[in-house]
Amino acid sequence: MSSTPDPAATPTSGPLRGIDVVEIASTASAAYCGRLLAGLGARVLLLEPPGGGPLRREGPFPADAPHRERAASHLHLNRGKQSAALNLATRSGRRRLHSLLDATDALVIDGEPAQWQRLSLEPGNLQATHPALVVATISPFGSSGPHRDWSGTELTSYAAGGYLRITGSPHREPVKAWGQQAQLQAGIHAALGTLAALSAAGRDGQGQHVDVAVAEAVSFLLGGTLQSAYFFDTEPARNGARLVGFGDGHTYPSTVRPCLDGFVHAHCNNRFPESMALLFDQPRLSEPELLRSMMGNADEIDALMAPKLEAETRASIVREAQDLRIPFTEVLAPSEVLADDAGHHAARGFFVEHPDGADGRALYPGAPIRLGETPWSDQPAPRFNEHATSLQSDAATRARWRRAGVA
Repeated sequence: MSSTPDPAATPTSGPLRGIDVVEIASTASAAYCGRLLAGLGARVLLLEPPGGGPLRREGPFPADAPHRERAASHLHLNRGKQSAALNLATRSGRRRLHSLLDATDALVIDGEPAQWQRLSLEPGNLQATHPALVVATISPFGSSGPHRDWSGTELTSYAAGGYLRITGSPHREPVKAWGQQAQLQAGIHAALGTLAALSAAGRDGQGQHVDVAVAEAVSFLLGGTLQSAYFFDTEPARNGARLVGFGDGHTYPSTVRPCLDGFVHAHCNNRFPESMALLFDQPRLSEPELLRSMMGNADEIDALMAPKLEAETRASIVREAQDLRIPFTEVLAPSEVLADDAGHHAARGFFVEHPDGADGRALYPGAPIRLGETPWSDQPAPRFNEHATSLQSDAATRARWRRAGVA
């Protein structure tokens, strides 16, 4: 199931070869942005506070033994980066940062605007001091607007972005999706914005501020909810695992339902909704009165699907549905994804094996994108402060070269 990373895929072999990025991360959002840029070949320097960054303290840990070199979040999200300790709470630390930024193409930072202000890292000041620098900030509600100073967490971002409307039963409290999906989505937005700003800077030599709000990144995930509210002037209500914000006449199902050995995602063929009657041997599912108001009859449709679902396995019902061009899919547990019984991930070399940062080896997700001519760079996560010495001399040299117009 695993593959060995391409030894030619060094941090300087991708499409961002020659691009230097500084990352100051307190959450998974900036960390994932830096991870994507490093995978594309940028040299990403992770500046960590004394003792290491927060991701080094986030489990799970092998054998449940906390260790700053073996935290799962660190080992995945900090892959391919360099690490140097820098205390930004001190004036000397901030002076060293500004010296470093003289030789840097982009800075990625997350947190809250008040934190940046305390560290004298406001985007406007940074751009005034380093006009060619691309500054990407990620905060709960953005760096401008009436909510800029509101605090936020993964849960509040999910709520503010509207995603909690589709998780959990509508008759119970909302349930947040596992992990840090809101922050990771914000990291993707920041990476895309940084790429666009770097492209522009390559043409005119001017940096830009890439301003990402986690709540807005989440709202992008569920665009249909906002569209429905705008076009129909209605406030979408929580609808459990069903589609949110659509009226009674919308096609159904699009939901997660239990079956004999787990769950399937049941989705109607929107062009031929009457084909559900064939799949479930339920003539009622093809009656015009029901088809005119499928969402309005969602409870009845669930009940008509239940007998067959309860009697068949995920694989069986999905195979029958897809033979009828009805887009059902299995809902897999994480362990099943890793087991890769069908061999799909192995065939694509998706999981890669690397040292786990301390002892032994472990599997990690590989390239999320593949470019035809430039390889994805996949290197292990750095040990804490591993690159402090080389960073100091290299940054100073590059800064002198740039001031002299050599690089």
